[in-house]
Amino acid sequence: MLKYINYILTYMKCFNKIRAGFKKRITVLFIPHGKKSPFKISISLMVIGVFTVSWTGITILSGYALGRNIDYAATKADNKIMKFRLLLFADKLEKIKGLLEQTQQNDEKIRKLLSLNTKKSIIEEGLAQNFGEGGPAPTNCNILMSILSGKSVSINYSDLSWQTDILYEKYKFMEQSYDEIIAHIDKQKSLFVAMPCGCPCDGRITSGYGFRMHPIYLVKDFHPGIDIANKLHTPIVCTANGKVVYSGWQSGYGNTIVIDHGHNYRTVYGHLSKRLVKSGTYVSRGQIIAKMGNTGSSTGSHLHYEVHFRGTTVNPKPYLSDYFFC
Repeated sequence: MLKYINYILTYMKCFNKIRAGFKKRITVLFIPHGKKSPFKISISLMVIGVFTVSWTGITILSGYALGRNIDYAATKADNKIMKFRLLLFADKLEKIKGLLEQTQQNDEKIRKLLSLNTKKSIIEEGLAQNFGEGGPAPTNCNILMSILSGKSVSINYSDLSWQTDILYEKYKFMEQSYDEIIAHIDKQKSLFVAMPCGCPCDGRITSGYGFRMHPIYLVKDFHPGIDIANKLHTPIVCTANGKVVYSGWQSGYGNTIVIDHGHNYRTVYGHLSKRLVKSGTYVSRGQIIAKMGNTGSSTGSHLHYEVHFRGTTVNPKPYLSDYFFC
């Protein structure tokens, strides 16, 4: 108990000393220039302490308030800039949507031109199933003027996000459609250069495809190609791109060239007087590969021309036209 009493007495002595110190006064003497008399001011330490604490508190509070005002003004300006950017983004989003719709229309036109309509239903049904139909309302054309004039312009952030998702999904479908169209065009191009097209030589068709009376053996047989007659050594051209798989003598055909064009197409050129390409050679449409002759079972100078599809001979006459594909 005495210990606590001693503590209290000690604190009381310290407090009294501090209070006595604050009661002390400081005298400031001012000596002006000229003939004016000096004067002095006496101020207690208590007043100086209160003034110092008050001034420090006011300075801190003023700085804090000023900082908050600056932060608020900066945040407000940033919000306006952000709103302006979002509105510009919404406007660009609307323009991109229009461009994508135009691209989709062009895609449909190309598909109709190519008779390729499979992806169209996938695109329409896929988008309708996942996102429904419709679109955002047109954005304000005078966005900048609206913001500068202080008008309130509302932004539907969820709608922007939803429209962005729709455009992304449409873009993915359009990308798939584009890849399919390119693959289809590449396939059609490959098929075009592989399918026999055009006449292999100048001349007159003397024997057609089908059953006939054999000109030498005088028996009814099946003629697997057509005969085109002309002068000896008339140039023979390849009717499609391909690889020469046979170049040699064949019984009945005489000098013969067989070309594999891919896509299940082959052509045969018989009764040649001269072969200008060897087996394993790659040839292109229009390239001269031989000269017309009278070799093998033949009654005169002509070309025996066959078209094979999927391992079976077909009538070559429709393939003689350059416009067979149209």
